[in-house]
Amino acid sequence: MAKIHPTAVVEAGAILADDCEIGPLCFVGKDVKIGAGTRLIAQAHVSGYTTIGKNNVIYPFASLGCDAQDHSVDFSTKRYLEIGDDNIFREHTAIHTGTDADSKTIIGNHCMFMNCSHVAHNCCIGNNVIMVNGSVVGGYGQVHDNAILSGLVAIHQFCRVGSFAMVSGGSVFSKDVPPFMICESRNGSPKAVNRVGMRRNGFNYDEINAMCDVLKIFTREGLSVPNALAKIKAEVLPCRPVQIFVEFCENSKRGVVSGMAAGRHATE
Repeated sequence: MAKIHPTAVVEAGAILADDCEIGPLCFVGKDVKIGAGTRLIAQAHVSGYTTIGKNNVIYPFASLGCDAQDHSVDFSTKRYLEIGDDNIFREHTAIHTGTDADSKTIIGNHCMFMNCSHVAHNCCIGNNVIMVNGSVVGGYGQVHDNAILSGLVAIHQFCRVGSFAMVSGGSVFSKDVPPFMICESRNGSPKAVNRVGMRRNGFNYDEINAMCDVLKIFTREGLSVPNALAKIKAEVLPCRPVQIFVEFCENSKRGVVSGMAAGRHATE
């Protein structure tokens, strides 16, 4: 049977795994499902059509599953938040449900959301993502696996952050941030390859060097994005990281931050 503190409020209809814990002064709404081993430490709020997987830890004042901050929300419909396993939600984290009927916000596995981080409606956050204090992702944003958003980073709605990318503190992006790159400032071009992240995750010497070649072509030769990608495909070792990078850029709808000369467009 779930361990529920006497001061917690768990509405009738909520589904709790036998070994989850609901701490003092927490609130769990009637449409919430909480998996095995998940702990709400104290004063956490979980509402809406929210499903939480196994072994998550939710700290005081975190708010999961509240309605989207969007004037177009139809409050008579079902809108969802789906959370995977082994995530950490620190104090004052806020993650909202989808906007449209039957839409959802999705959180993967093994992520850490530090104090005051925010994931807006209809976002998709991958696995092993870290969002540092005060970082935010706007509506319909995507953050791919193993990406890191440093403190006070803002990602514009509909934008994507690629896998193994790192965004430096205080940066703002209204274009896509390509995978395996370190980026900073306001829509700043990639500054370096995330070598440390690649090494820690088992990428070999040749793969890391290939991404260094990608960085040079993509940011330092004054090429438009299509021309840079064509040169990368023709000249760089076609290993998996390079393929991920190229596919990510080719599928960009908002444009990718690059090293083009000022005033040129990403679609040239």
